[in-house]
Amino acid sequence: MEQKMANELNVFYPAAGKCSARIKIEQVKETANPDVLVGKAQLPLTDHVGKVVIYKTILQDGSIDLRAVSAYCPHQGYDISKDPLKADGNVYCSLHRRPICIYSEYNQAFAVENSGDEYWIIEN
Repeated sequence: MEQKMANELNVFYPAAGKCSARIKIEQVKETANPDVLVGKAQLPLTDHVGKVVIYKTILQDGSIDLRAVSAYCPHQGYDISKDPLKADGNVYCSLHRRPICIYSEYNQAFAVENSGDEYWIIEN
């Protein structure tokens, strides 16, 4: 199901990362980019707590959509937390420009829910 975004994204695809239980994201902090947060969580299919990046965008209906991925590029482990989300739904690692799908069709990002000061990766 595709929806047009109110802010810069060309197309919206649902979060495709699979999660079987809610996971709390700890130590969430703002970054220089108002649409990017960082925190720590044990992502599904990993065996350790690691740095995660949360990207947020505003949908046409005014609601906020949040997505979490590892803060490290899968190519060579470079920190992507300073790299902005582009209109095509990808973040491009600033080391080699590898695309990391956040809102694009083949994303493996995890849906995030915010309640007060708490952030949770939600089960789907």
